[in-house]
Amino acid sequence: MAWFGFSAVLVSCSKYGVPEATFKAKGVVVSQTDDAPVEGIHAVLKGRPDETQKIDAVDTNGKGVFNLKSYHYESKLYVELSDEGKGLFNDTVVVADFSHVKFKGSGDRSEVEKDLGIIKMRPKK
Repeated sequence: MAWFGFSAVLVSCSKYGVPEATFKAKGVVVSQTDDAPVEGIHAVLKGRPDETQKIDAVDTNGKGVFNLKSYHYESKLYVELSDEGKGLFNDTVVVADFSHVKFKGSGDRSEVEKDLGIIKMRPKK
């Protein structure tokens, strides 16, 4: 069955066959010039890069860390990073690709986490 794309992971599905789980994306934002963590960068999780609707949004903490989550399944989610008009950094979009990650748990308690690692934002000149 694996060659059909099925696996032994138990994930609850809605009536449309879409997995019901928690999808998490996390990362650390640093300045491209000196690798210093950047606090206050607005991280927005979206289903598509051109979408205006936000799934989740947070600001990075003092260590540049953000944690986002969604109950909305897409094989790819997009994290848009912005300094919200402060004019210090160029906006950046990072893809959180969930197509090849393993789920933890089972049923509606299933979750999957994508660590986007260190994301370097380019300062505006």
